[in-house]
Amino acid sequence: METPFSRGNQGPMLSLKPLLAQLPTARSTRAYAFGLAHLPSLPPGPVLEIGTGQGYGAAYLSRTLPERQVVSIDITYQCFQPERLVFGPRRPWWVQASAPALPFAASTFALATLVMTFHCLPEPQKVLAEIFRGLRSQGVLLLADVDGTHWVAPWFERVEHWGGISRLTHAYTPAEIIALGQGVGFPAPTLHRRKPKGFLVWYLFRKPLAQGENA
Repeated sequence: METPFSRGNQGPMLSLKPLLAQLPTARSTRAYAFGLAHLPSLPPGPVLEIGTGQGYGAAYLSRTLPERQVVSIDITYQCFQPERLVFGPRRPWWVQASAPALPFAASTFALATLVMTFHCLPEPQKVLAEIFRGLRSQGVLLLADVDGTHWVAPWFERVEHWGGISRLTHAYTPAEIIALGQGVGFPAPTLHRRKPKGFLVWYLFRKPLAQGENA
């Protein structure tokens, strides 16, 4: 699965990305830790991370889930900083790919993560459909993102738009995310918040067993 990539063809880095990449929040793995703490049991299989960024999330997953192979994808690796990362016993595989067209076979992954990534992805329903296809039965999608009903949401969108980070950024409401997930076959997810009035929501979608399949 590992795919070589080149930074030379990525084009100029967008205006605020170098600055934001230096902030402690860009390297934080707290959102991953909180989500993983609420995971149900998983089937065997590797882990898919969508949105490599600097690589801190995939490195954290490789340390926290040492028995599983982590595969991390991104459309561009312009912010990737592997020299700063600390890995678990299995080094993640880095794949340059587009989330709406995942280059993996069906029923491959036990867990997929979308942590602070879904808001800027194109074709959101296609992304979720591809994740559903790629998950094994009883596999889980961990999605964490800004709550579109929170007062922070419009400011978050403006910073992403005006700062040249992503013109696609949209802070989805919980109702929108639940509907998108159910539209591709997921049952209703469980929702978690670190604080009652916090601006982040964690969603755990679980792929059901196929008809006639035993747990």
